[in-house]
This record gives sequence, structure tokens and C-alpha cells, in this order.
Amino acid sequence: MEKVLLLNHENLIKGWGAEGQYWFSTRDYRIIDIVSLVDVDMPENMSESAFMLSIGYIPYFRVNRLELSRSYIEAVGSRKLKAKLADVPDSEYIDTFWKYFDAYKHLSDGYEEFQLNFLIKKAIDWCEDNSINFEVV
Repeated sequence: MEKVLLLNHENLIKGWGAEGQYWFSTRDYRIIDIVSLVDVDMPENMSESAFMLSIGYIPYFRVNRLELSRSYIEAVGSRKLKAKLADVPDSEYIDTFWKYFDAYKHLSDGYEEFQLNFLIKKAIDWCEDNSINFEVV
């Protein structure tokens, strides 16, 4: 039987995890939180990432909030808003995005759908890049 990663709500939400938080087993298609391995003895001369790779795990996809915000503004923002945000440094972009989001109520129209579609696209791209069989459910 062919293994398939179900891109369901639970698995998609994990894409919002912290850097290095979730790992995917290429052997059994499980997604684990790194915290679940706290009791595993890791060789002292290996980094956490190298260890995880050595036991058959790859980093799970992760959504970059900055990329999401920039993509949303590109998709629905006015030329004037895009111009205002164009020179905002990455370190300030998300806070600035939310200030405009709160100030211009039209930006909230369709945001949740855009966010979900962005999340699904990131998951699909990750699956394809890593030759993971998947199904969006």
C-alpha cells in the first residue's frame, strides 16, 4: 500500500510551527514535534538537524509569516498601499502590515481564504519538492 500524507486541517496547522519544531518521517509519513524526542539520546558530536536527518526525518514545511503578508498585499493591496509597504524593512513589515490591515477593513475581505490557500500551496510545494505522496482533504 502506497503511503500518503493527508494534508488535513491538523497537518496543515503544523506548518505554522516554529523553525525546527516539526519533522516528517520519510519512512512512515508521521509528523512529530521535536519535543517528543526530548528523552532520545543524541550523539554529542551531532547537531539536532543532522541527527534528525540520520534517523529518517526531514524538516516539515513551514509558513513564513513575512512571505504570507507580502503575498497578500501583492494580491489584494492597492498600488498606493503596495508603495507604502515596499520600503518597510523585514523586521517591521508584519507589524506594519497589521496596522494597515486594521485600518483598511477591505483588506480583511477574503484574508482567511487567502491564508488557507497559501498554506495549502506551501504544503503542496513542499510535498512535491520532497517527493512525498499527498492528498488534500
